Amino acid sequence: MQSKADFILHPVRMKIIQHLSKGPATVMELKEWISEVPQATLYRHLNLLSKNEIIYVVQEKKVRGAIERTYAMNQNSTYITAEEAANLSKEEHMKMFMTFVSSVTGEVEAYFNGNTDLKTDIFGYNQLDLYLDDEEWEELSQGMQDLIGKYVPNRPSKQKNKVKLVQMLVPEPKKSN
Repeated sequence: MQSKADFILHPVRMKIIQHLSKGPATVMELKEWISEVPQATLYRHLNLLSKNEIIYVVQEKKVRGAIERTYAMNQNSTYITAEEAANLSKEEHMKMFMTFVSSVTGEVEAYFNGNTDLKTDIFGYNQLDLYLDDEEWEELSQGMQDLIGKYVPNRPSKQKNKVKLVQMLVPEPKKSN
């Protein structure tokens, strides 16, 4: 049986979830934003997400004889809770992480395969070691949410450039006693 994490971490479903996290959207809006995914594939994954209660239909209206559905996120279903994460095995976590890294790698490769301009494009990566106590971690986490949260609702438009912000936190291994 496929775990919730495996189900959500499918590359096409991840793209759908990322776009619907900004707010409800029709299939045509999703198709415009995720143009590299064939329409039949998009419908198949929307149906799977709906069947598994990750998303739901918020509106149906008739457009030129067809039913146009508007989908939205079921907010409680896309996140893996701390309890669910704690119950995953090391192998399951590594599989999830490798899926995540593979997805990011694919995005970077697609960027480099396009018309890149490293002088002007919003592109970069780095690693920074931070030493934080619990209070500092909470302050950093809240500050990041405050800073980034105001941009999350932005919808695609001709005036806005899409950029992916990839966040990964890896604590130093704990020493055995």
